[in-house]
Order: sequence, then C-alpha cells, then structure tokens
Amino acid sequence: MRFSCLFFSDVRTDISYAEKYRFLGDVTRFADQTGFEAVYFPERHFHEFGSVFANPAIAAAHLIPQTQNIRFRTAGVTIPLHHPAEIVEWWAMNDVLSGGRVDLGFGSGWAKGDFIYAPENFEDRRKICSDGIETIKRLWRGETLAFPGPGGDVVDITVYPRPIQSDLAVWLLITQNEDAFIHAGKMGYNVFTMLYGTNLENLSQKIALYRKARQEAGHDPVSGRVTLTLHTLLLDTMDSVLAAIEVPFRQYIQSSLNAHVNAGAVTGASADLSDADRAKVLDYAYQRYVRTGALFGTPDTAKDMVDEVIAADVDEIACLMDFGADYDIVRHGFTHLAQLAQHYSSPLLTP
Repeated sequence: MRFSCLFFSDVRTDISYAEKYRFLGDVTRFADQTGFEAVYFPERHFHEFGSVFANPAIAAAHLIPQTQNIRFRTAGVTIPLHHPAEIVEWWAMNDVLSGGRVDLGFGSGWAKGDFIYAPENFEDRRKICSDGIETIKRLWRGETLAFPGPGGDVVDITVYPRPIQSDLAVWLLITQNEDAFIHAGKMGYNVFTMLYGTNLENLSQKIALYRKARQEAGHDPVSGRVTLTLHTLLLDTMDSVLAAIEVPFRQYIQSSLNAHVNAGAVTGASADLSDADRAKVLDYAYQRYVRTGALFGTPDTAKDMVDEVIAADVDEIACLMDFGADYDIVRHGFTHLAQLAQHYSSPLLTP
C-alpha cells in the first residue's frame, strides 16, 4: 500500500488564507521527508469549499522548491474550463522545476458556476474531458497539433517548455459511475476515487471491472493504479480524535453538501430537505465516515481500515487532512500517520 497526502477543501473561516497556504507547506514537507509518494491538489472555484485551490499549478509551483522527493499530482484539473495547451504549459513548467515529479488527474467538472470560464462547454463536458486527456498527452509528448485561431485560421502549435518526462501519467477522477471505471481501464488510465455515497464492497466490484477492462484492452491490469481518498487524523487515542473532529468534520460535511446543492449537482428531494431532515442526513454521513469510511483513530486501530482497503484492491491511499480540524492537532498527528504508513510501505525516513 502506498500513501500520499491530499488537499481538498479547507473551509475554516477563523484563519487567514496565508495561514492555510502555510499549512499546505507543512503537510507537503512532512510527506516529502517521510517517504510518502505524492501530494494531490484539486481545482475549485467560487465557493468556500476548497476556495484556496483556484489554480493547483500555482500551489504546486509554490511548494516544489520546498521538496526533493514527493510527486505533485492533481485531483484534478477540470479540462473543459481550459485550453489543453494551457494545461500542458503550466504543468510542463512544474515538471521542469520539480525535476520530473508531475502526474496529472483530470475531471469533467460538475459545478455550473465554474463554467463562466467556458459556458459553451458545460453540456458536453464529459466528452470534452475525454477527448482533452488524449490531446494533452499528445502535446506533452511534443507532438505538433492544429487548433482554431483568430479569424477562422488554423494554427499549428508545439508546447514549450518541454517537460522532463516524455510521457504523462494520467489519473481519471471517478465517484460511482461503473462505465467511467471501465472507460479508464480501456484507456489505460489510473483511477482516483472516493467513498462518496458508496462503500468498499461496492468499490471493489468497480475496481474488478476496471482491471478487466485494462486486460481486455491490452493493458497490464495490475499496473493500473487505484487511488482512494480517505479523511485522515491519527492521534494517541480514539477519544482524542473524536474530540478533535466532532465540530469541524460536521461543518465540513455541511459545506460540501451546500456546495453541491448550490452548484446544481444535488437536485430534487435531496436539495429540498427540511432543516431537521438535513440534520439527520448530516448525522448519518458523519457517523458513516467515522466508522467505515476514514482513517480516524490510532496507528493500531487504523490498520483495520487499511487492511479492508487492501482487500478491495486499492493501490494507494490519499490522506485528506484539510477538512477543518485544528492545524496544530493535525501536525501532532504527523508522527502517527508516518508510523502507520511505515507499517505498510518500504522503510521511511524518520519524521
């Protein structure tokens, strides 16, 4: 089992944005110094849920000089909001600056408000994402491609600077869609997923479809990477963890639901719940995550969850650490998290 760190959503309103970015640096340096494989960055716009991640390429560029080993990945770039060449330019620069430590995850987007950047792309966003990944891979390899320019002219372009890596490792962001798992397998992509409205048993079935699709398409079924995000906080006792997450994690779940409702991703009865019913939904979600969908506990108790994840055929856990818990408490948990990772990974450096 590989371990990485994931930034996703920090919604704290009691601290400055500058302090939030300092926390990104603390987590990234911890991951770099203790043998973690990667740090993942999302792309988010126009809502407090993840508002510090308007451009993951800038976040990565800020942190790359502070590291030596860690890989920088996205989870992920919303392709329909950008020109493919623009994405390659940004991340080719980061590939050079990092010495070849860039991998990219992609998604089609879901929040309607984000598409003020490209309103014409919303309806066909999934196809645009699918086509865009292949275009990005070709540009990354140095191919010259033609794009429409001013006045109807066609312009041939090759992207510079040239990245250090000749080929780009790609992750596809998927939640529950079985067809998306199969598509990722056929295309030879890696998968980034989460326990959003599902459980490890169901996820295991979808991973099996993914492996089968890879094999049928001529790709090595085993080498395809499945990365699972898990909210993470490890401390000395479970009681300490529960005390640390009770308020902020409930607020985090509420903010996530509000973001999806406001974006039109949640509609109908789910969006029209009364305050009392919504409170019940939030309590159910909180209890489910704490008991069966997160790395909350001590290094010893968390092993049960990791073992279940391994049994589901997941290759990598992306530890989501910015869900609103007090930063000093999260920092205190670094040593415990490194201890857990060391149990499953090759020998790590001392944190």
